[in-house]
Amino acid sequence: MPRVSVIVPAFNCARFLGEAVRSALGQTYGDHEIIVADDGSTDDTQEVVGRCGGGVLYLHQPNRGPSAARNLALSRAGGEFVAYLDADDMWYPDKLERQVAFLDTNRRHALVHGEIDVIDERNQVIQRRFNQRTGRGIPRGNCTLELLRASHVQTLTVMVRREYVDRVGLFDERLRCNEDYLQWILVSMEGGSVGYIEEPLAMYRRTNGSLSSNPRSMCVELMKMFEILLNEKCLGERGGAEAVEVVRSRLYELGRALAYLERTGGQAHQARRRLVGLIRERPLEPSLYVDLLKACVPSVLERKLRGSRDAWREARK
Repeated sequence: MPRVSVIVPAFNCARFLGEAVRSALGQTYGDHEIIVADDGSTDDTQEVVGRCGGGVLYLHQPNRGPSAARNLALSRAGGEFVAYLDADDMWYPDKLERQVAFLDTNRRHALVHGEIDVIDERNQVIQRRFNQRTGRGIPRGNCTLELLRASHVQTLTVMVRREYVDRVGLFDERLRCNEDYLQWILVSMEGGSVGYIEEPLAMYRRTNGSLSSNPRSMCVELMKMFEILLNEKCLGERGGAEAVEVVRSRLYELGRALAYLERTGGQAHQARRRLVGLIRERPLEPSLYVDLLKACVPSVLERKLRGSRDAWREARK
């Protein structure tokens, strides 16, 4: 069996899929298998994979989401290591070689991830060394708390030991996004140390219309993920009181953000209900009452009040 299983979920991404698969086929490390899991595509995904040659295993299922697609591929994967590549992204040629060498050298690490460059739909680099340029904190070592506070793990750069995939279980199919984020948290909770390679390993493609570009959907899915951690994954027993507090704080922040998005998106009734729930949890938080008042004020009146306030400020200058 190959040492590395490359997992590529695909849904209606044929225009980029060929480049993604070819970037995996062109790796300097050759002891790997490539598994494309077609999640019910209606474009020519199957034909694109066929043109890539016989070194790619193609699987198909009805549309069930990226978690289910990754799980389908994992059910056929035999590698000691698992590497993930989305259908619209690409790897640099030495990605697998560098990560296999890292995990062979650092036996206590469960997974390793790395830096990325960001490209557009024409393969032009629009941001080099994304993590470094944005000053993101990088999860390394035993970092469960850091992961709970922010993901900052780019899935297209992850290589994880299969034994940890088996320990934590498959991707949660209830999640339409952040299923990968949950997976890295669970690996860390399992005691797996996280490694990082500071050089760019992959190219992340920024496109329009993805779920990650929808702030409301992202808030909903993140809240769902944190509730799963809190209610189903024994977070308190395994991560301690501080981990529980971090998750509760993130749920509160996401709840406020979602209420704002609902209010400004014409769903004031939903915003009010959400804010009343947050007030029950944190009755001494004054900002929640301000948010609730805004959600009770009709948008036209709110704009008039804001205009009057701005005019008053101008008059005082």
